Amino acid sequence: MRVKILASLVGSLFALPAAAQTSIQIYGIVDGGVQISDFGGGKQYNLASGIAEGSRIGFSGSEDLGGGYKAIFTLESRFEVDTGDNKNGFIGKNPAFALMNGAPLPPSVSLAIATALGQNNAVVNSNGALFDRTAQVGLVTPIGGFLFGRQYTPAYEVFAMADTFETGSAGGWGSIAGGIGSLYTPGVAIRVNNAMQYRIELPSGFGASLMYSPEKNATGSLGVSERFLAGGVRYKAKGFNVGIAYNTEDNATGSKSLTSTVIGGSYGWGDFRFYAGYMKMKNDNPSLATALGPTITAALGPAGAPLVPGTLATLNSNARLDGSTYTLGMHYRIGAGRLMGALSRTTDDIIANANVTMISLGYDYNMSKRTDLYIFYAHANNQSNAQYALGGGGYGGGFTTQRGENANALQLGMRHRF
Repeated sequence: MRVKILASLVGSLFALPAAAQTSIQIYGIVDGGVQISDFGGGKQYNLASGIAEGSRIGFSGSEDLGGGYKAIFTLESRFEVDTGDNKNGFIGKNPAFALMNGAPLPPSVSLAIATALGQNNAVVNSNGALFDRTAQVGLVTPIGGFLFGRQYTPAYEVFAMADTFETGSAGGWGSIAGGIGSLYTPGVAIRVNNAMQYRIELPSGFGASLMYSPEKNATGSLGVSERFLAGGVRYKAKGFNVGIAYNTEDNATGSKSLTSTVIGGSYGWGDFRFYAGYMKMKNDNPSLATALGPTITAALGPAGAPLVPGTLATLNSNARLDGSTYTLGMHYRIGAGRLMGALSRTTDDIIANANVTMISLGYDYNMSKRTDLYIFYAHANNQSNAQYALGGGGYGGGFTTQRGENANALQLGMRHRF
């Protein structure tokens, strides 16, 4: 499960067997299946990679330096089972009307750009980075660990702990935890580049982390922010796996951009595990114009150059975010399988009638310790100005055919870990 993978990247490295001097591990997940979607224009059928979890291959290692010191590293690369590529986009191919609303362009040009944004096949890892998922090196000491590189953020770590669907499938909390622009307007930074993290895990189950990235135009939720700062506290013991964390970043001009405050987690009781999470997300100064500037400039060409500033200003205005999202869910273990269900909702305090409510159901069956089969179903009820579609653990849903259309997705697949 992804939440376990997250924990292994930053937690298990602190506790290797005493007899081990060096350790190198190759690991990965191959996840694929079929998604049947209805985003308002009839059913569509897709072979999809990374439904329950993004497919990946990783390398991790450590060297015991003695005296309580240990050198560690993790390198993790994504890949797509359906294409063999290492980048992906939206499974829905509908125009991003919500982002282009009010753009100072002829309707046909605005539609063309909205369509290009909605059909983007490289929203995730658009630059094709080899180790896009994680690339970090660190030193564990008697007073905690110091990690450097591309890493998961503290707020996203707590977000993952609170997600009934473990940040995967159409029913994952992340399907609706953001603004009207889908992956263009995230509610929380998942990973950031050029990050420095201090992390401590105590025997009592408490843990904490601080993260900072000073790199100009190369960090944050869209990889173009100027500065990123985050911190979190966690507790994992006595059936609890809970935490609270805060992320904040500045855009390319130094103005405060996306902030995310997350609280939540889960509690296990017998065959049940209960999940709950809440996130406040706010972004008055988005970085979307910086991220999409070259694309919009190229699309409009020399003749449309005078329209570029107004179009980018419209994109940034539509990408503003001030809202809340929450989720409640439960697992129930039956033999070698698990039933799961969740109710999630996102409210938008900037755009009227842009809220969305999602109901999610799922079952996964462990055929062995490494291989499982799963089925997921999710329904998103979009208000009249919302356009949320539903994706998976390794790709975005994109947009429904029109604002106000509801979204449905049925997913069947298998996952193998190695």
